[in-house]
Amino acid sequence: MIKLSVPACAMFALSASAQFNNPLAIPPALDLDTFHLVVDEHVHQFYPGINTNTYGASAEYLGPTLIMHTGDTARIRVHNDLSQITTMHWHGLRVPGEFDGGPQRVIDPGDVWDVKYQVKNPAGTYWYHPHPHMLTAFQASMGIAGFIIVQDDEEAALDLPRTYGMDDFPVVVQDRKFDANGDFVIGPFGDSVLVNGTPRPYLECPAQVVRLRLLNGSNARVYPLGFENDQPFSVIASDGGLLNAPVTMDRIPLSNGERAEILLDLTGMEGDSLLLMSYGSELPPTVPGSSYVLWESSPLSGIDFPVLRIRITAPTADPVTTIPATLGTAQPYDEAFATGSRTKTLTGNGMVGMGMFMINGAMYDINVINDTIQLGSMEVWTFQNNSNMAHPMHIHGGSFFILDRDGIAPPAWERGAKDVVLVDVDEAVRVIMRFDELSGEEWPYMYHCHNLMHEDNMMMAQYIVVDPHMAVTGRMDDGSITVYPNPTEGMVHYRSAFPVRTVEITDNVGRSVLRDKVSERSTGTVDISGLRAGVYTLTLRNGGNIFHTKVIRE
Repeated sequence: MIKLSVPACAMFALSASAQFNNPLAIPPALDLDTFHLVVDEHVHQFYPGINTNTYGASAEYLGPTLIMHTGDTARIRVHNDLSQITTMHWHGLRVPGEFDGGPQRVIDPGDVWDVKYQVKNPAGTYWYHPHPHMLTAFQASMGIAGFIIVQDDEEAALDLPRTYGMDDFPVVVQDRKFDANGDFVIGPFGDSVLVNGTPRPYLECPAQVVRLRLLNGSNARVYPLGFENDQPFSVIASDGGLLNAPVTMDRIPLSNGERAEILLDLTGMEGDSLLLMSYGSELPPTVPGSSYVLWESSPLSGIDFPVLRIRITAPTADPVTTIPATLGTAQPYDEAFATGSRTKTLTGNGMVGMGMFMINGAMYDINVINDTIQLGSMEVWTFQNNSNMAHPMHIHGGSFFILDRDGIAPPAWERGAKDVVLVDVDEAVRVIMRFDELSGEEWPYMYHCHNLMHEDNMMMAQYIVVDPHMAVTGRMDDGSITVYPNPTEGMVHYRSAFPVRTVEITDNVGRSVLRDKVSERSTGTVDISGLRAGVYTLTLRNGGNIFHTKVIRE
């Protein structure tokens, strides 16, 4: 008997005629008061008889689906049983900075992180994954990720499929590469397609309207998803929740981290089957996953390949057989009410898995706050891509709406709430976002390319959301200290109850960036116009008299 090697198994999966004979794994759905996620090392067999070392969140590979309810309080305990640091980011959820799970929020080996936040997002499909500095691609590739499904009253009132695992299915598409020993090769592209961690999968769906919650969980590959023979489907939700009406399509491109919920009408098709395909041959050469020959090679790049076989079975006892004409009620933010604008220029030339890609001429520095935003602000951000490839740009802290692409309104399926947007070469994409969650300088939010290889190679920046009414005036026992204006564009004035001998400015990690001796005056001015935007600490001293307050450089 000849045993297929892993590469041979992978290549076999490329053929549309290949036998999709593995039942699709459906992660367990948990609806609990407190979720416990244990991040640990495991061994898993993707192919029979071949052991692969993996990581997982309370599972050998990937993790359970967390069911949350708008308005409730989510409680999560993340246990790190790895031998390296990790974090956990609740991708797409609007949470305070201290619970966002960015690279500053390290969970050391053996430690536990207790998370508690109110669920403020509307019904939709979100997900969780690690976000440790320079380890995100590795840990996500090893298997740490899972779905989050938020439910609310508006969605519950619609006649939609929502019986998890029966007519409502999570579908995360990933490409992975295996070495001769069966372990993962960490890189931008794979040569095997896994769906929910299953190679060559099939899914039994009843002959009625079913719901697929699609997620691109790959490191770099972009998937133009559609069905064999261009079977139409209805897009009902994007990253941040329901669209206002279904959009009929036969292709939907998903870049890294993007989600879409689709309805597929299988009424009257019992006994038939469909193939969900990725039409990589349709990708422009600027998009990772295309056939562009100067980038990293993969047998999956630039071709059409099958992803998932759907076998159609008998309908359930209470089937959904129609698609609603109207869905959500979310309205995009009105640009007329924007309080500011920023341009994020993407530059650099490199490969899909490496390269010097920058945002506004800088690479990520964990000690630098790139933007300071006032709580409640609504801003327009322009992503201008001057680099040599498309980048999926993700903003933490909530959802945004796409205003336009090169001045043209986005297609209907992109008009819902989003948190990832693919920006092609020479394209300018404007988005509008409201910043309603505090971060403070200790736990900034990130914005970055969600190509995980680029993210780990520093194509990332960070911003904080501050309350302008906090920390403007300090007080001592013998009187008050006033610092103004705060925030400031450069000049800070102080009025002190004691004569000041030294003035010091320190950054968010305690480094002294400015220090002056003064002639024991009780009033003075400090020029911080030469500092980057961010939050700093102003310290006034004279002997035993010491006063600290936060100063915001806009």
